[in-house]
Amino acid sequence: MKAVLIGLWAALAVGAAQAQGPGGLKAGLWESRTLKMAMDGKDMLPQMKAAREQMQKSLAGMPPEQRKKMEAVMAAQGADPTVRRICVSAEMARKEHAFVPRPARADCAEPRLNRSGNRTAFEFSCKQGGGTITGKGETLAAGDEISTKVETASTDAGGAKHVMAAETQMKFISADCGGLKPLDQLVKEMQQAGAAGRQGAPKK
Repeated sequence: MKAVLIGLWAALAVGAAQAQGPGGLKAGLWESRTLKMAMDGKDMLPQMKAAREQMQKSLAGMPPEQRKKMEAVMAAQGADPTVRRICVSAEMARKEHAFVPRPARADCAEPRLNRSGNRTAFEFSCKQGGGTITGKGETLAAGDEISTKVETASTDAGGAKHVMAAETQMKFISADCGGLKPLDQLVKEMQQAGAAGRQGAPKK
């Protein structure tokens, strides 16, 4: 379940446009900033930075092709895991649920949305690894900025429970992403790199 929660942290840190979709998200370059990330009342921002450092060290043990892809992803994210620039593709901007935070490879129900003006409330529920993750939050769009607050509750297969709270903010920079790849493409490449690593790992 810890790995699932780490994946959820990454989803939350990516940007503050969760569940906003056509209501505020538009294609182009955005800067995302994680303002708060706490689990069970503990500040997790230092751990996010430590995880970034650990990932950097692990690159040396990866196959060349996998390492190249991961280096590209990390370069696009920037040195500070709490602040990053992302490229939103036109396809992502069209999707209603483009940024609803959901762990990778989890079985998630269709998110529930409730819009009122420039404010959007959302709820989601996922199952993975014998555990569950539920969450609720809201986004507020103001011009070229979108802020989000999210609270989640998780239970793993052993019955251990955790709560998490996060606040993020995303600001639109430009319609031109320059050389930065769209986020959906980067996520796909990361998933492929992870699958390749698992297939190439020696069996115990």
